[in-house]
Amino acid sequence: MYLVQKFGGTSVATVERIKKVAEIIALSRKKAHKVAVVVSAMAGVTNKFVGYVRNLNSFEGDPEYDQVVSSGELITAGLLAISLKNIGVDSKSYSSWQVPIFTNDNHGNASIEKIDPSNINKDIEKGIVPVICGFQGISLKNRVTTLGRGGSDLTAVAISAATGADLCEIYSDVDGVYTVDPNLYGDARRIDEMNWREMLEMSSQGTKVLQEQSVAYAMEKKVTIRVASSFVDNAGTIISDKISGRIFQGLAVTPNLSQIRVCCGKDAAFIINALKEHFIHGEVLKNSALNKFDILLDKKKTINAINIFKKNGIKSVRQIVTRKSYSKISVIGSSILPKDAKNLVNFLNDSKIAIYNFSKSDCSINVVIQIDKLMEAIRLLHKYCGLEK
Repeated sequence: MYLVQKFGGTSVATVERIKKVAEIIALSRKKAHKVAVVVSAMAGVTNKFVGYVRNLNSFEGDPEYDQVVSSGELITAGLLAISLKNIGVDSKSYSSWQVPIFTNDNHGNASIEKIDPSNINKDIEKGIVPVICGFQGISLKNRVTTLGRGGSDLTAVAISAATGADLCEIYSDVDGVYTVDPNLYGDARRIDEMNWREMLEMSSQGTKVLQEQSVAYAMEKKVTIRVASSFVDNAGTIISDKISGRIFQGLAVTPNLSQIRVCCGKDAAFIINALKEHFIHGEVLKNSALNKFDILLDKKKTINAINIFKKNGIKSVRQIVTRKSYSKISVIGSSILPKDAKNLVNFLNDSKIAIYNFSKSDCSINVVIQIDKLMEAIRLLHKYCGLEK
């Protein structure tokens, strides 16, 4: 069996943690597995580098931004390769250009276009464990690119697809995908199995377990993913083509929304698609006027969204300050029917949870509510959707 194992920032946060990760990899190899590894930067390092470049007025889209913020993975890869050698496992660290991983030149949020796995495959056949820098790519213009925040997930999935891995294991500080963020709701339940479409919708609507681009790539290339923890030993969550048969699978929550007003000669579809190209999902308010749209989106992505609009020639963009704060809850499932959405909305209305905005997709029901009703709504919906333990 051939595994690709990815270790996130908390798993490699210190040299001692890196030594523990080396032991996990060594144990996998003892079980007759071939292993390739993808690593993130040590916890907090990328945020520190982002702070440096933003202090110098460099943002996503600038090649120098990518050059700086991608450098943390180089350190992790080298340290892990050293740790593996120290316990008798032959290893070699790889940066993106040494693989190579080719991307487009969309700096700050690049897409992978092609991977040449020849070098990795040669090492694996020789019993060498390649340790590959996640998050990085190399453009056809020979510049370092980055794959968006959480991009090491995408690297791991892409390496799995390119090399024909049997399983892509994503290790972090969470032991699987939960019905809702357990930090928000203590009775959240770990999901044993779910399909790519459900996971893609959860990621797109704010669940931080897996990067959205990585799930889309896995679905396209048929890569089975296991989400697990490097701190505890359990089965985690398997994400594949398997359909659970449940109407509802989980809740995705965006706790803090901001409201942006866009005035332009474009329609709402243009505005939303411009955001989606950069994996930002907005809700257009129903009271929006022609050529003037009010959009709700994750508060953390406000600056990115405004910059995207300006790059698309939309100059009249501003954040609206409202008296009330809002959150979004997305109910996720692969078998949601229109009647299910209607019944859920009626349930919230009967429970005195006012809905500020509503939308539905093939795999989700999205409601915007006042932030002071968020915890009550999570509790009610978790039970209503049959997600309890």
